[in-house]
Amino acid sequence: MSNSKNRKKDIEQLDFEQALQQLNTLVAKLETGELPLEDSVAAFETGVLLSRRCEALLDSAEQRLQVLGEDQDS
Repeated sequence: MSNSKNRKKDIEQLDFEQALQQLNTLVAKLETGELPLEDSVAAFETGVLLSRRCEALLDSAEQRLQVLGEDQDS
């Protein structure tokens, strides 16, 4: 469980480009079909965390852009 918490904490420190690169790397590994089941499950779990990180960063960027757009409308 501690490993999972550490992994999540590490992922939360990544910027968008880093998270996306790691996600792409994991997807490529999973697509080969050569990982053992347990490794595939762990990679999938990490992929979900990376995907959520990317989504959160994109949402944040979108909100910042909306604020800038509203400022220009004033």
